[in-house]
Amino acid sequence: MANHHIISFIQHLSPVEIRQVDDYLSKSSALFSKDEEGKELRLFKFLISNKHKNITEEDINLEIQTASLSHLKSNLFSKVLEALTLDKYIHNSDVFSQNDIINFSLRKKILVCKIALRTLNPGKFETIIELLNEIIEKAKDFELYDILVEALNNKKYFQSPRSGSLDFEKIDKEIEYYQYCYKAVLNATDNYYRLILNNDFIKTLSENEANDHIISSIRQMEADYKKTKSEQVNYYLYIMRFALAERKKEYDQAIKYCNELIVILKKNKAIYRTERLGFVHDNLSLYKTYLKKYGEASKEAKEAQKYYIENSFNHAVSKQHEFYVNFYNKNYHAANKCLNELLSHSRIDTGEFRRSKYVYFRACAFFAERDYKGALTLLNESLEIEKDKTRWNISLRILNIMIFIEMNKINEAGNSLESLRKYIERTGKTDEVSARNIMTVKLLREIEKDGFEYNPNNKTVQKMIKDLSLVDSELSLEYFSSELIPFHEWLVSKKK
Repeated sequence: MANHHIISFIQHLSPVEIRQVDDYLSKSSALFSKDEEGKELRLFKFLISNKHKNITEEDINLEIQTASLSHLKSNLFSKVLEALTLDKYIHNSDVFSQNDIINFSLRKKILVCKIALRTLNPGKFETIIELLNEIIEKAKDFELYDILVEALNNKKYFQSPRSGSLDFEKIDKEIEYYQYCYKAVLNATDNYYRLILNNDFIKTLSENEANDHIISSIRQMEADYKKTKSEQVNYYLYIMRFALAERKKEYDQAIKYCNELIVILKKNKAIYRTERLGFVHDNLSLYKTYLKKYGEASKEAKEAQKYYIENSFNHAVSKQHEFYVNFYNKNYHAANKCLNELLSHSRIDTGEFRRSKYVYFRACAFFAERDYKGALTLLNESLEIEKDKTRWNISLRILNIMIFIEMNKINEAGNSLESLRKYIERTGKTDEVSARNIMTVKLLREIEKDGFEYNPNNKTVQKMIKDLSLVDSELSLEYFSSELIPFHEWLVSKKK
């Protein structure tokens, strides 16, 4: 279907965007007779009322007869773009931050200047200079260096023929400085995203290479900040500093950097974003969790959520973090309250995999409270949803075996263990099958020899438990991992 992206784009407009576009199209269609509604508006309403369907050209032609559907879609798309760039929308503080509003407004003003310069008539000079000066001043305040450089260039070429070469050279030096500032911000941003991509997506750097990347980034950012005093550079510099402290397990130092960054964010309008404050509080919660200060960590997670849009993806991720902290603190009532919110979250935002995790989390909470029957029911539901994420699948299967052992269903435990062994064997050695997973399965097979009873006199079992209890080894239990019930601690607690 030609221009199919237009249909998908319109169907995925937010409720606020839909109201904005509908209002704009309705006013445009007022030009038609009372019995005739503008075809663009009719197509728009048809797409919105069927936003969850795969609309074909045949569907549209049945609803709206037109000589050229491609032309109609293009016209509608143009009007949608016009509606979304009107001041009424881009100045909406319920949708956009102050920085966003300033950014959008300055870009519109610089466009006006360019249009005016192309159709220059007597009497426009003073207005154009006033507009450019306003853009330059605001862009400096909010460190919008790309807009600033463009405005300065326009001023240089427009004003200097009237003011002389000295003015030209003065503006040119300003441009050179702010181009450096712009490159410094881009470099700081790039270094941050390289780290994020390596940590959260594809690991292209070894541990040493990642450390070297952070250290060299910090060194460059410190030099750039000294020269530019750009708070944008300083923002990413602080993130790199507490990222390095985290890797070194210097959590008190990481907390110090986070608290300093909160003060900096609140003082500087160029970098202030509510979601950035949420991000820093989430990191504070992380570091306080590592220090086992669970009460403080829970408070930080709740504080972070104040800065996110409720029911947003970031809010859900932060709520999940709060769940972990409460679970580690054995506050299962609070942990379950977090799960109630997470399980009521829109699947469109969280996805089926995240939802299966939340069901699994609930099963872990039931297990911790010794409701093994309830845990088994939930676990079966989670296993039905979860089929592809290997490490989570292994954790679900291990918990399943633990439940069977607690319920004294030895045959079921043995069958499930053999199924898990074959599953790991088929999967092969990958990053998704951890050394801890493999050791846990070996330990289960060893205690199976005693009917899944823990025998403290079994030296092989004792050695495995000791290995799983180590800190800072490949066998160590990781915070915020899929293993919520520490297997080695659970097994030792079963000693008779």
